[in-house]
Amino acid sequence: MLTRTEARKIALSVPGTREKLYFNKPSIFHGEDFVAVVHDKHPAVVLRVSSIEMRDMMLEAEPAHFYITDHYKNWPSLLVRLEALDRATLKALIGARIAQLDAMPSKKPRIPLKKAKKVTKR
Repeated sequence: MLTRTEARKIALSVPGTREKLYFNKPSIFHGEDFVAVVHDKHPAVVLRVSSIEMRDMMLEAEPAHFYITDHYKNWPSLLVRLEALDRATLKALIGARIAQLDAMPSKKPRIPLKKAKKVTKR
């Protein structure tokens, strides 16, 4: 089981991810594409998937891991229970979503990650 803080750190450790506000909440992005967010009310990570059909297949295959609320009914997203997550599973889910995004023609340019500037003491 992961905490919300651990889930956020793990998601951001996946190469190609960055954090940016989405609906005023710190969320995980790949380029300009939303990937995931640690839910602030449910003990879960919201994961964007490729389609509602894919979401429904994942819900049916692993109901102990995945669920949705009415809010997500019309969107290709699902909730992943924190109690069912471990580091490797979360990294695999985020990595799989990034691989899907990279395989699709992008409507928006991917923003490369910026390297941190070196701070020099004066």
